[in-house]
Amino acid sequence: MTRGETRFWEAGIAWAGRGVERMVLFRPSPRHTPTLLWLLAGLLGLAFLVRARLGEALTVDLFLLPVLLAPALFRLRGLSVVAVAAAAYYVSGILCPGLDNRHLLLNTLGQVGEWSVLATLELLTLDRYSRVRALQARVKSDLELARRLQSALMRPSFGLGKVRLVGEVSQTHDVGGDFYYFRPFGQKYVVFCLGDVMGKGIAASLLMAMVMSFLFEWGKKSTSPAVVLRKLNQRLTQTWDQSQSSFLTMFYGVYDEATGLLTYANAGHPAGLLLRRGGLLEELEGTGLPVGIFDEQDWTEGQVTLQAGDRLMLCSDGLLEAKDPEGREYGVEGAVASLRSLVGRPLDSVLREVKEKVTEHAHGTLSDDLSLLLLEVS
Repeated sequence: MTRGETRFWEAGIAWAGRGVERMVLFRPSPRHTPTLLWLLAGLLGLAFLVRARLGEALTVDLFLLPVLLAPALFRLRGLSVVAVAAAAYYVSGILCPGLDNRHLLLNTLGQVGEWSVLATLELLTLDRYSRVRALQARVKSDLELARRLQSALMRPSFGLGKVRLVGEVSQTHDVGGDFYYFRPFGQKYVVFCLGDVMGKGIAASLLMAMVMSFLFEWGKKSTSPAVVLRKLNQRLTQTWDQSQSSFLTMFYGVYDEATGLLTYANAGHPAGLLLRRGGLLEELEGTGLPVGIFDEQDWTEGQVTLQAGDRLMLCSDGLLEAKDPEGREYGVEGAVASLRSLVGRPLDSVLREVKEKVTEHAHGTLSDDLSLLLLEVS
């Protein structure tokens, strides 16, 4: 089957599914009720005439359609059609010559039982389906609110003096655990980080929100990345349910505008890629384990001096592990090549084009959240 035929069948199935869903969730308004009642009456009358005319030669239960249609439209009130259909069925049988009335009566009672069971099962199914759809709608609304709150916690860009940062998170689900953060501290410091909470969905987003609130609290109290990570680890291990084995990786940095010194701690996160103005690349490797694994953890700090024209790229493993159809990862080599190919371009353009290159490499299918944070010194 060609790709066009596949898309055609998928579109057809989706269209049919939407049609069935609209029928299932349909609720007649008062102005539609008379029309629907006349429709049911017409169907019962037609079934009566066909039954009375053909008698035993008829093998199709024509009364079943209005019997099932009535509960679908009117729910419990529609069960009254069972009695009406049974009466029509019996009368039309009497009008057929050669039928034993006793046998016809027993057969009619059997039909009533069959119709009642089918209609009841239909009502239960419709009720369950309606509840599931209502629950899905509430969950979707809550997830959309959570997504908007997550986005509100992460501003797209920031500038202070000689340093500028831009960031973006692309999520594969409605909410996730990737995040970044930056803010000024004092008169000359810029605090920033990029992190990745283990897992996806609601649990990861809740942990991410807790981490972000902590960073808002402690990001203005210490210029030591190791101290902030240690305090965060204590908060996480003391307040979060550790039976869930939740942890996060993070690159946390403090840049001193006065001296150009960047002090950082890397808690199990992919290395920061520092591209010097002259083309030299430096990898800012990990300086400790991820946050939240052990109650007592420490991180060492690395330091590097940034100069005008230097660029630092932080990314999540969703970028490095993005795979093409043959299973080849984008990797550090791909990230470095992208960064080198965009030298001299505005930082916003670099962010957008790196994301496009990764998405193109993965043929539009990303299996994990993709987050990027870029820092440039002018």
